Amino acid sequence: MGFVFKLEEVLTELGATRNELAVESKTRPASLLEMYRGNTKRIELATMEKILDTLNDFAAAKGIGKTYTLDSIIKYERDAR
Repeated sequence: MGFVFKLEEVLTELGATRNELAVESKTRPASLLEMYRGNTKRIELATMEKILDTLNDFAAAKGIGKTYTLDSIIKYERDAR
């Protein structure tokens, strides 16, 4: 199974779009689309930091008392052996 990306769930929870996230985090829309679809093969930690900072800014602006972390958008599921 490997890595499961949960960006779609988080954006839905925040009532935000990929485009809003791309603009505010200054992240390439294609990178977010790959993550949204679960096709990401590689992502820079600096990019993840910008994405998480922006998601947390969205949450604060909407009065959502939650802090988003790496675990909020990426989950690792080990293959059954």
